[in-house]
Amino acid sequence: MKPTPLGFIGVGIMGEGMVSKILASGREVFVVKHKNSGPIGRVKDKGAKEILDMNGLAEKCEIILLCLPNSKTVKKVFAKLAPKLPINSLIIDCTTNNLNTVLEIGSLAKSKKLRYIEAPLTGGYQQAVSGKLGAMVGGEPQDYILAKQVLKPCCQKIERIGALGMGTRAKLISNFLALGTASLAIESLRVAKQMGVDWKKFYGLASLGSGSSKSLDRMAPKAIKDDYNSYAFTIDNAIKDFQYMLELFKNNKRLNDIIKPILKTYKEDKEILTGNHFISSRLSKEFLADINQVK
Repeated sequence: MKPTPLGFIGVGIMGEGMVSKILASGREVFVVKHKNSGPIGRVKDKGAKEILDMNGLAEKCEIILLCLPNSKTVKKVFAKLAPKLPINSLIIDCTTNNLNTVLEIGSLAKSKKLRYIEAPLTGGYQQAVSGKLGAMVGGEPQDYILAKQVLKPCCQKIERIGALGMGTRAKLISNFLALGTASLAIESLRVAKQMGVDWKKFYGLASLGSGSSKSLDRMAPKAIKDDYNSYAFTIDNAIKDFQYMLELFKNNKRLNDIIKPILKTYKEDKEILTGNHFISSRLSKEFLADINQVK
């Protein structure tokens, strides 16, 4: 039996790889025309079908997958989609959201007789391309079964964490771990450079100890070769996620005391770079020179 067509909104760094894997599994995928035409063009070459607007997408698909930059965008997209979608359509939201947005959209969807399930992702660009992402699902068990079928081609592990909202809680805790680790790796390499410690020797020795991490392994070898684009996660996204964490952990003073100084460094660094730079670009020679002048 032919799989139900999928509407995909958010063909960007992560979305391109996801759409490619879903297409390869045999499912028909419709994508919305967007100003960022590069990824859209590439998935069209692999068989995706382009729709001019979300109204057209809603007419073609009863399953919609969102992979969007932030909660503000999710709200805008939902407001445009919801009136046009057939009753009982399923929206699978892979965006990293704040908790209030997920609960609000879930309530609105229910009032419009639509189904909404969250499935924020672990992993990055490489995992999306290789189909090895993880999905932290929050929502009704029957919706989880369908969402799992849709996500299986691009996810190595898909787990239902609990009711709606639990996926977001787990995802933001996961990002606290991932971005916290990456931030410490960046700062360690930066201070090593500032103190004249050779990066190659430092990495070769530090990676043998308990300071070893996937973040360090991802960034250090390439930074040694003057490649600072190894961690495909933007400064703007880091700021956004740390702000979402502060909202989620607002009653936890310990975590606030950890997150706020890290967030402050990203906001300061955004004044030197732009928010569209990857966080690993904070290791570049030009950036280190600029920050030394500022201090």
